[in-house]
Amino acid sequence: MKNLSYVLLGLTILLFSFTACEKETSKYGQFSLEFDNKVGSDAVTLSAEGSTDYPFSTQMSQKFNLQKLGYYVSRIELTGPNGETYSDEVTTGATAAEVNGFYQVLESDANSQSITLKNVPVGTYNKITFTLGVEADYVQDGATGGVLDPANGGWLWNWDSGYIFYKMEGTSPASTRADNTFRFHIGGWKEIAGNVSLTNNVKRITLDFPTNAEVTESSDLEAHIIMNLLAVLDGHHAVDFSTTNMVMSPAAGADIAHSLEDAFMVHGIHGN
Repeated sequence: MKNLSYVLLGLTILLFSFTACEKETSKYGQFSLEFDNKVGSDAVTLSAEGSTDYPFSTQMSQKFNLQKLGYYVSRIELTGPNGETYSDEVTTGATAAEVNGFYQVLESDANSQSITLKNVPVGTYNKITFTLGVEADYVQDGATGGVLDPANGGWLWNWDSGYIFYKMEGTSPASTRADNTFRFHIGGWKEIAGNVSLTNNVKRITLDFPTNAEVTESSDLEAHIIMNLLAVLDGHHAVDFSTTNMVMSPAAGADIAHSLEDAFMVHGIHGN
């Protein structure tokens, strides 16, 4: 009986060892994201500054063009129906090499619209979660490099207001400004009791995939993510360019930030 116990103990140790080896040899692949900016069903095109060509229109029939468009995406996570999880590494530092997991998606730069996630555990994924903006922990880290560096095109307002995480500029004949321009700079990362000028507009957004994404060691899949500008302009708080044409503070941007929660969707999972 004693010998049988020793045998069972040995088998148990072997089983645990085998399981541990399986975990150590986990397999990884890659998965890409493509951010595609739209105005309804139309592709976004940028106009030259001062252009009076207005290719787009809101539900209020107010025509407009776009001259600048972009946003920050960070802390990307993938999750799956069987418990799969992937978290993109997020780090900050004084140099570009030390900054990871922050992406400045610019309509003027096609390369910035494509993000490749490395070392994604092999498995099935059906959701993506990301932060639209730069969260408090990383603003408080102080001066940073890379896409967050204001000396390198980073959109830092100041340490109180944090980063502008969504920027949209253009022209509309409905705008009552002298040059018919509009500028919407959305930011804000903290709230202080009694200070109504500060608000936290950073959004954590989760999107379902329309089909499962099967990540393997050799797969090269991409989530096609659409950002629909009309969901921003015609959303929870429809924008009237005659009264809303200059948003340049966290508190003033709260309504547009609310509409941004519904501006993103995953249109499809495609192979590259």
